[in-house]
Amino acid sequence: MARTLEEGWRLAVTAGALLAFALLLAAPPARAASQPSGELRAGALETVLRLHDLPPGYALAYGSDCTAFKPSGLRTLGAYDRWVVGNRPEGCEFGYERRFQVPGSEPTPLLVKGETINTPSDRAAKQGFRILSRLVARLTDWRWVGPIALGPTGPTATLYHFKDGFPAGRRPVSVLVWRHGKLFAALEAGGLTPADNDGAALRYAQVQQRRLEFPSPYTEAERDDTEVELDNPSLKVPVYWLGPSFDGYQGAAELQTVNVLDEDGLPGVKLELRYDGFNIETWTQQSWKRFQSSFFRKINHPRCTRTVAFEWGAGHGIISAGYRRRTFDEGCPSFPPTRYRAVAHIGGVVVGVNQTTCRCLSPGFGPYSESLRGMKAILRGLTLRPKPIYPAG
Repeated sequence: MARTLEEGWRLAVTAGALLAFALLLAAPPARAASQPSGELRAGALETVLRLHDLPPGYALAYGSDCTAFKPSGLRTLGAYDRWVVGNRPEGCEFGYERRFQVPGSEPTPLLVKGETINTPSDRAAKQGFRILSRLVARLTDWRWVGPIALGPTGPTATLYHFKDGFPAGRRPVSVLVWRHGKLFAALEAGGLTPADNDGAALRYAQVQQRRLEFPSPYTEAERDDTEVELDNPSLKVPVYWLGPSFDGYQGAAELQTVNVLDEDGLPGVKLELRYDGFNIETWTQQSWKRFQSSFFRKINHPRCTRTVAFEWGAGHGIISAGYRRRTFDEGCPSFPPTRYRAVAHIGGVVVGVNQTTCRCLSPGFGPYSESLRGMKAILRGLTLRPKPIYPAG
């Protein structure tokens, strides 16, 4: 059984940096030893490469997180298991995917990953680094290139090359691995030419090395990539929004997600912003005509819907008042509406609030979507988000 798993790893572990490989070995042991304290994990998080260490256009990759290592339970990996049980290392891996590149700038990698593993002592780090380095040589197809100094006074890293699977096919990846005291680290850059990957990996490894030397908390705010798509210079539609946080009626509504759309979602919609309790969609005047001629226009005007015209300084619109249910057995209900939607004309575009593709339930919940005052507050709060200004390349 152990041999079968090892052979599977040899086939599967053809990419990823040092920590990504080690995570494959972090299977639950047959008999768990004492649980990790979390202190080593905090130290790893304080020293990993950060989102704002990269140029504009990057967002967090799926699976970026921290973990405590666990022994594999495999006889062939006894040295690794003994090291894990004796030292309880913890580490963090954060990947950053390029969503866009600023025009005129130097090519940037499609993916950058920074990893750190924290151990209780220099001795533990030396031992673990030797063990994982041997496993890399044994179980991966990484090609050893040679040592590279991270700076005049910095440590020396080892450079490896391999190929990873990107959406457009397998592409070259460069990874640097090194040790700094009781920490060891890896920096991966991929998607460019090998030479460009090498240069990017070295550049960001030097940034991460400074993190190793001067740790500081990596906060949730620093990891927030919600607005990245709105900074894309290729986004042509004006962005009317309520800011990253809106408190115009009863309680704050935070911006949750941003989706730039082509064909998905409602017909013609170009942009969808999801806040706590409501959605904001944007159409151009031309694409709005597609929506008006589609089946979804009727979906958003079910029976028993009442409409109210509303004008304010920046635009005008129609607010629709309806109900959570779409059908009623005996006429329209006598109680007040429970769901509100709106369509506004502002700044040459059409902005919808809570427009839906569902026959069953109206979208939205909470004070902004369940009252006329809340919907008016949303429309009054719509402002044009300034376009980002990037320095000339």
